[in-house]
Amino acid sequence: MSINAVVDVKPFKTMWKIKVKVIRLWKQYSAAGGETIEMVLCDLKGGKIHATVKKELVAQFSPFLIQGESLMLINFSVTHSCGSYRTTNHPYRISFLTTTRVRSSEKLPEDLAGFEPVKYTEVLDGTLNPDYLVDVIGQIVEISHIEHVNVNGKETEKISLEFDERLPMVLWGKFASDVSEAMQVRDEHLTVLVLRFAKIKVWKEERSVSNAYNVSEIGLNPTMIEVGKFIASLPKDDLPLAIVESKYSAIVNGVSEKDDFFIHTPRKTIAQILDTKQVEKCILLCTIAAIDSDMGWFYPSCKVCSKKVLTVPFPNNDDGGEDDDFKHTYYCAKCKTNNPATLPRYKLHLVVLDNTSNTKLLVFDNHAMQLLNQSCLQLAGPSNKFEIEETNVLPPALNSIIGKTFLFKIQIERENFVYKHETYKVLKVITNKDLIADFEEANSENASLAMIGSASDQSESFDLTPAKRIRPVNLELDESFDENSVTRSVSSVKIKKEKCSKSG
Repeated sequence: MSINAVVDVKPFKTMWKIKVKVIRLWKQYSAAGGETIEMVLCDLKGGKIHATVKKELVAQFSPFLIQGESLMLINFSVTHSCGSYRTTNHPYRISFLTTTRVRSSEKLPEDLAGFEPVKYTEVLDGTLNPDYLVDVIGQIVEISHIEHVNVNGKETEKISLEFDERLPMVLWGKFASDVSEAMQVRDEHLTVLVLRFAKIKVWKEERSVSNAYNVSEIGLNPTMIEVGKFIASLPKDDLPLAIVESKYSAIVNGVSEKDDFFIHTPRKTIAQILDTKQVEKCILLCTIAAIDSDMGWFYPSCKVCSKKVLTVPFPNNDDGGEDDDFKHTYYCAKCKTNNPATLPRYKLHLVVLDNTSNTKLLVFDNHAMQLLNQSCLQLAGPSNKFEIEETNVLPPALNSIIGKTFLFKIQIERENFVYKHETYKVLKVITNKDLIADFEEANSENASLAMIGSASDQSESFDLTPAKRIRPVNLELDESFDENSVTRSVSSVKIKKEKCSKSG
């Protein structure tokens, strides 16, 4: 029996014999079909076809199906390819039978990947059918901060990017968090992203590409022949990477981020928040007055799971000096790993105020990056340079957010009103001045709740004497993080409020 080309496979019989490489494999669960194995297969001629192993056959075939392996498949069902997430242009797809035979085969070429990047213009002008998943490659020239949005009642991450020829991309879930983290620690000035099996999204006649959750694969500067050719084709203009606010508002469960802040979540003043006696979410418009340095400003986290790592002192060495007592390593309790690779992440305790009262907000890494436009790694340095006992030394860059007004979506927890814990966790942040001005305008009829000076054409300053343990940013800190240059005494801080007016 001769080997058939993938392009020739049709439904009229089952006795086909193909020699293919598994270029993509994943498990998928649905209420109707249970857990299935999904694959994209490619033969030596570049022909690609989708293949499925139904739930009742998963145990039979799973041990023999591995991504990257070359196989000989004999005797399988061929059916029409349909749906809005088609992985290949083949009109048909393969479905394994109980009698399907899977044999190992001599390895097909290592670089056989079936990678066929599409032209950006064909995505943007509607030439390509959005029912078919596509491959894209491009240089990242713009990237937003990571956002957390609600998808079907579950919070997930989202990040927006733009390629060099202005192809917009939105990544979700682990793809968003992985790219955000990789961009923070990258060494290369030029970053090429490869997204395989991407979904073309259409919203209000605008087109972008996005990951298709389980199906897609992503790589930053991967070792591929196509990446080398792409880099060689780029003009030598050395485009800088711009960190921007997300341009592509998420419409999740029918609710945009703006509507979430403006319509669907109640607005409260700080005084009202302090008086609240129930668990709820609310929107707070407030000004950052100081940063509580006693609580530190970052923590070392595990690169794998992102959880905070534990500090483990070295065993006492009788021959060592007193400094040996402060030497330590790290341990990740979640991964159960000694001395894991670490990454610093923001954890800011902000002292905020409006014209009714003041309180504290707890801001974690991704939201802090929205406020600062800098990654924590840029300020703290790599793990071999930062020491956990010095995380209360505030770098000068943190001073940039003092006196600025932002919109926060916060969570009021039981411990806040039962145990009088006046620190509230931030769930979302809006830093866009136009949106903040719109919010103030929409609430202008409630003039008594407006921020002091928010409607004034002139900046005004006022004195705030921070509560005990509140440490304002020292304006004379130098970039060397010299502990001796840091003023640690509690003092009054002048806050110059910024006017939040719409940009022209």
